[in-house]
Amino acid sequence: MRFFCLFVAVLLSHTPVSGAGPGGIEVHNEPLSPMADPAAVVMADDARFTVLTEGLVRLEWSPDGQFEDRASQLVVNRRLPVPAFEQVDNDGLIQIKTPLIQLQYRSNAGVFSRKSLLLRARTGVGGDWVDIVPPIVQMANLGGTTRTLDGISGACKIDDGLLTRSGWTLLDDSRSLVLDAGPSGTAKMDAAGAACRVAEWPWAAERKNKEAVDWYFFVYGTEYPRALADFTKIAGRIPIPPRYVFGTWWSRYWAYSDKELRALVGEFREHDVPLDVLVVDMDWHLDGWTGYTWNPAYFPDPDGFLKWAHEQGLKVTLNLHPADGVGKHEAAFPEMCRALGLDAEKTERIPFDCANRRYIDAYFRLLHHPLEKQGVVFWWMDWQQGTDSRIAGLDPLWWLNFLHWKDMECRMEVTGRRPLIFSRWGGLGNHRYPIGFSGDTFCNWPSLAFQPYFTATAGNVGYAYWSHDIGGHQPGPVDAELYTRWIQWGALSPALRTHTTKNPLAERRIWKFPREFFEASRRAFHLRYELIPYIYSMARRCYDTALPLCRPLYYKWPDLDEAYEWRNEYLLGDDMLAAPVVEPADPITGSAMVNVWLPPGQWVHWFTGRRYEGPAVVPQVVPLNQIPLFVRAGAIIPTAPRGMKTSSVPAESLVLNVFPADKGEAVVYEDDGLSGGYLKGEFATTRVTQKWSDEKRLITIEPPKGSYKGMSRERGYIVRVFDCSPRIYEVSLDGRMLNMTSGPIAEPKAYWFFDPSCMGPAVQIPPRAAGETIRIQIDEPAELREDMPLIDGFRGLMATLCTMNDDTVGLMLGGHHDCGTMDFVFKLYEGSNLDIVKQWREAWLMAMDGVRKARHHPDDDRKYLARLMHLFYKLDVRPDQKDPKILDIQALVGTTLPPGLIEGTTGNIKFVPDDGWRIEGYSEKDFDGLSEGDPVTLEAEIVGGGAMDTAVIRAAISIDYQGVPLSLPLEKTILPSINAWWVLGPFDVPFAEALDRKLPPEDGIDLKAEYEGKDGRKISWKRVAREMKPGDDLTAEFFMDFDGVFGGRVYESAAYAFTYLESPEDLDAVLAVGSDDGAAVWLNGKKVHHHQIGRPYASRQDRVKVRLKKGTNELLVKVSQGGGDWGLCVHVEDEVGRPLTRVKARLER
Repeated sequence: MRFFCLFVAVLLSHTPVSGAGPGGIEVHNEPLSPMADPAAVVMADDARFTVLTEGLVRLEWSPDGQFEDRASQLVVNRRLPVPAFEQVDNDGLIQIKTPLIQLQYRSNAGVFSRKSLLLRARTGVGGDWVDIVPPIVQMANLGGTTRTLDGISGACKIDDGLLTRSGWTLLDDSRSLVLDAGPSGTAKMDAAGAACRVAEWPWAAERKNKEAVDWYFFVYGTEYPRALADFTKIAGRIPIPPRYVFGTWWSRYWAYSDKELRALVGEFREHDVPLDVLVVDMDWHLDGWTGYTWNPAYFPDPDGFLKWAHEQGLKVTLNLHPADGVGKHEAAFPEMCRALGLDAEKTERIPFDCANRRYIDAYFRLLHHPLEKQGVVFWWMDWQQGTDSRIAGLDPLWWLNFLHWKDMECRMEVTGRRPLIFSRWGGLGNHRYPIGFSGDTFCNWPSLAFQPYFTATAGNVGYAYWSHDIGGHQPGPVDAELYTRWIQWGALSPALRTHTTKNPLAERRIWKFPREFFEASRRAFHLRYELIPYIYSMARRCYDTALPLCRPLYYKWPDLDEAYEWRNEYLLGDDMLAAPVVEPADPITGSAMVNVWLPPGQWVHWFTGRRYEGPAVVPQVVPLNQIPLFVRAGAIIPTAPRGMKTSSVPAESLVLNVFPADKGEAVVYEDDGLSGGYLKGEFATTRVTQKWSDEKRLITIEPPKGSYKGMSRERGYIVRVFDCSPRIYEVSLDGRMLNMTSGPIAEPKAYWFFDPSCMGPAVQIPPRAAGETIRIQIDEPAELREDMPLIDGFRGLMATLCTMNDDTVGLMLGGHHDCGTMDFVFKLYEGSNLDIVKQWREAWLMAMDGVRKARHHPDDDRKYLARLMHLFYKLDVRPDQKDPKILDIQALVGTTLPPGLIEGTTGNIKFVPDDGWRIEGYSEKDFDGLSEGDPVTLEAEIVGGGAMDTAVIRAAISIDYQGVPLSLPLEKTILPSINAWWVLGPFDVPFAEALDRKLPPEDGIDLKAEYEGKDGRKISWKRVAREMKPGDDLTAEFFMDFDGVFGGRVYESAAYAFTYLESPEDLDAVLAVGSDDGAAVWLNGKKVHHHQIGRPYASRQDRVKVRLKKGTNELLVKVSQGGGDWGLCVHVEDEVGRPLTRVKARLER
């Protein structure tokens, strides 16, 4: 019993179920116990089995019959309600049965093997049983996450997760460490009921028997949420982060002074951009990797700075690199020496030792707590120093995450703040310590494209809260369109945190970008803040169910292959689906052309109001200021009025966005957003329902259940019903008919108006006592519902029309209007009743005529007509599935407009091959008419050219709209860089001399020669060429990763790359060189470039102007290496950056 009490004191205290709380939500405030209920345990001499749930069994084998009852790094709770199961012991043959698992074990037959153990898994309702025997090999794993994305450009391999398409998972916990008791064996308690002395904390320890086996067998079939729920039952729940986490974070690696940060915050306010968290990178402290003393050059008055930040409603976090210990220059150095029994005069530096209790006690008391008392709210744990510590098997990253969380948790009642850390993923079990910092990615489209999939998939190990460097980290500068789309993804991700490296050209202030990008980005920031009530409710849902905010589609539709294949899409909570734009826009229209797969059911586009029936692939023409974001029909999405701080949420007025269906409901969750009160039942829930029957829509807002400190006693509402007929309604509130107004009014009274921003009725309810039920009834006779097809997508169409009218300064509609205002919409809506729903179609056709008659520049005509026609067109090139040397090409054109808006359209699609390539199949196609959902498609194969030659694949689309010609040239550059090299290295040379020191290849190229390389090894030229495989992205450049070429990472080195360039004539060219680190270039034996620098890789960093001679040219590139990543890529281009496809790279003369 003494051991059990220890874990009552020291393990996470917010995980198991203790009873129903407000709104039926469980309150989880009982302590955890790693000791299972004896009734769940089945002994079998040298084995022990614990039935934890009907789909989860623990299997242990020990050579000495001694078993482990301590918590491990992964599993902290085994005291679960005992499920129903059958147990039979037939002369040493142990059988255990649950509805999902059958287990047979032969006692004393040695370690688990096919002779001693049979597992059977029922992987579907009424399905067959699958037999599993050791050695157990798992297939079809759906992935988990990885420690960091540091240095990753694009996608990377991720570790296995908990879920497989096989429907079962074996989790091996045999090698993880256990958490041992403190020296006293008991834990002293503070007022909060948690041990706050490091000496009493549980401590990592090795297992007593390293030969023992400790497995957890999960069976779930296609019920993936069941597996996640079972996992968090034993591994701990996913805590709710403080509400400010979901606001905007400003972060940049830059030596900011306090004055500069104050000015920066003022710029946020001036430009109407919300902000909640201020991240201060490592220059806050004195010089060095590790620091704990404010740098007076930048922060002469840190107390004043932190006080000011608090007054601004900002939460400040500081960067922390603890690996170098504590230097003599630190203000706390003398105290640290005294605490550790060291002589400060004789000690130069106190080494970091996270495995030492005494060091950790001083680490928190003397280094961190004083800074927190000044006003630092939480810490950015930026650990990058490997996985070793003094305790075998203890990764410092995992352990530091645990320790920092524990330190904040045990002081929660004193600080009034729930724990929060900001760190990389330390491995399984780290889901208990959010949130994650994914590291230093690259500023490019492939890196953006990987993050939605990466983030959602992390839910498969319970890691629900990744924060990414929005805009990318390195090399720093980011394209305006890419940054805007990255912000839009961030607005629909767990955390919206911009960041970049210390590069003067690396701008992240959105107001410093051209106006259209700034406004689109700001719109995304405000969308994020409006969605905070929904996002925070989903954070509670995550805590209760282990379903993350960003969820893979297969959680909900496991039987549909598309749910696994459309990796850039994810569910945003229960009721929304997001498919962020992760590719550049079409250069003609400025809109992205993307396909979205929608699962079964009805889905409404958040921005356009277009309603879709799934499952279906729906083409989307996405303007810069929109995101493919869809809401499940019937959903009620709680949002907040426009604001600048998450502390204003929940506001006194909550917005309820109702997306009509026959029925639907939502539960809005609220707590104080900061403390750990939610763990003790201090929260409130509000249930909202909608129901359509008897030609009336009834919306009911139930009284909040529960309470928390600071909860408002009154609450007002704005209820917006989306995408309805604009004909006159009758609206009543609690049985009393409401007056209709022309728009919002300042008077504190109930009324309703037709809101063009949601294309439906908006009901304003002034603040009233929170304990009352509110009933809104809206008359919706059947004929009004019949209007729905007429207004399907109306909001999106009007946004396009309005924008085009604005761009053409009113030439379309005869006036220059502020896009989206009520006056503009009502101008188009002149008329009444049925006429209203028809006039917008006439306005649309008038707009088309306006473009045709305006006599703009031809490029503008093309842009406006293509956007008004909502043309969807793409050119795709990919390796053939059977023979990658053959390229499959496809060009298509269609429209996303509803039927009847564009008629009298004819046209032609034609492929235009590059020199040296030929089309096999039809090269062109005529068409008559464009319709939604049935694009005109031309497909063929293209062959010829060199296997690795850069080429430009082109298609021409010609359209005639009522006598007005429209041409759409499409092109795609494939294999865009030099794709074949001879590579030599690594040579042993100091980084500082790497480019200057002359090495043998600079005297002449001998591809058969052998040289002495690093560490005295013999090296010779290697062929390194791009390999094309089915599914490859042919538009990606060929980056030579020298780590892979040389079989591992090396430092202080140099390497060479050589190729022949065949030119058809003398011509000017640019060698666009990207390298990590610096590079020198020789052309035909003459040195033409030398750039000694330490830098991360980016495409086309150096542009080297050269003159190619007719015939064969010799190109030699030398690349230096200091530390970290190492590689090279070179493009051959003209002065404006277009590929010189006539120049061919060859490995032979």
